[in-house]
Amino acid sequence: MSQKNGHALESVTLTAMLRRWTSSLLLIAVAAAGALSVMILQNLTIRQENALCNTIENTTISCTVTNAKGTDSGNLQMLSAFVEMLEGKRRLRECYLDDYVKNVRAKAKMSLEKPEGATLSRILSIDSDPALSQAEGVYVQFFEDWEEGVLRGQEQVCLISSDLVTDGEYITVAADMGESARLRIIGTVTNGPSNEIYCPYFMSWSEGVSVAFLTDSCSFDIRNNQKLEESKSYIYEWFVRPDLSNQMDGLTFGVLIHDETYQKNIEEIQANLSMLHLLLPVLIIVCGGIGFFASFLATRGRTKEFAVMRCLGMKQCKIFGLVMGELSILAFTGAFFGIAGGILLEGEIQTSALLHAALMTGIFLLGSAVAALRITSINVMNLMKVED
Repeated sequence: MSQKNGHALESVTLTAMLRRWTSSLLLIAVAAAGALSVMILQNLTIRQENALCNTIENTTISCTVTNAKGTDSGNLQMLSAFVEMLEGKRRLRECYLDDYVKNVRAKAKMSLEKPEGATLSRILSIDSDPALSQAEGVYVQFFEDWEEGVLRGQEQVCLISSDLVTDGEYITVAADMGESARLRIIGTVTNGPSNEIYCPYFMSWSEGVSVAFLTDSCSFDIRNNQKLEESKSYIYEWFVRPDLSNQMDGLTFGVLIHDETYQKNIEEIQANLSMLHLLLPVLIIVCGGIGFFASFLATRGRTKEFAVMRCLGMKQCKIFGLVMGELSILAFTGAFFGIAGGILLEGEIQTSALLHAALMTGIFLLGSAVAALRITSINVMNLMKVED
């Protein structure tokens, strides 16, 4: 008999829930709105954090070597020792600067007596000379078994203009000061300077013999943006910050670090993150509070219904279970719609966003639990006296 009464009461409760469809829809909407809003804000926070990481990892911060005043970067007449230091061939204190810089680009030009009217350009890479840019319609082709990396070595090899007439695989070059070398041709330059011969930056006139020369231009990139300030401190031990008040002594050179856009982007993203980190807990408190009190008041408003159940012999734990079961259905239905809406709006949902949605659902159910516990703990006669 008791079991039959229990089933009957459950049926009555479900019927009552359907009868209160406006209240049920309102609670579903509150649960859905809370879950959706928190998920969207959490996803925005995650996207900003990813944007910060991408900016740090993928932004190229280039640096240009200039004269001490910062007024010239194309005719430096700088000792090659500075480039050796940037390339890690010379140590600075307890470290090598190539731990902090990469993609060093340098060019040093000199006139040749042979071939007559030609120029020999020492380069560390193809992009060391803007005149070799593909954007200008220039095409550099290395012969089989050769590649650009050879330009960072010391081999007596060269790239020549496709217009330059040569006999065989080698070309003999002679400088004004009497040095000469027989260079192996390893590639051609099409649509580039017709009188320019390109060789490895550190190439020696005689194999095994180093040579000092003056560099016309030099630039490089920061190796690790996360160590930007540390990199600056080491760079400015060998170079100076360009300033018109600096003295020009032929041994002092400046470096312009082009990090303005990078710093601006980082500051903007960090400002956005600070705001989002502040808004997220506020939104959780506000939405959680609304959900808590909505479910609390909805449960408390059914006091007489629960009193009747108690009079018909239903135990307190049974009533509590029915209340939580009903509110759980509404809460999880709302959470489902909130998550579905988040997926539709955002395309994807991060795990942390789902955890925050679960937190909102838990707060919603907590309100019902508090109200149900208070009601079921009150004497039946007192419950019957409570007005609707």
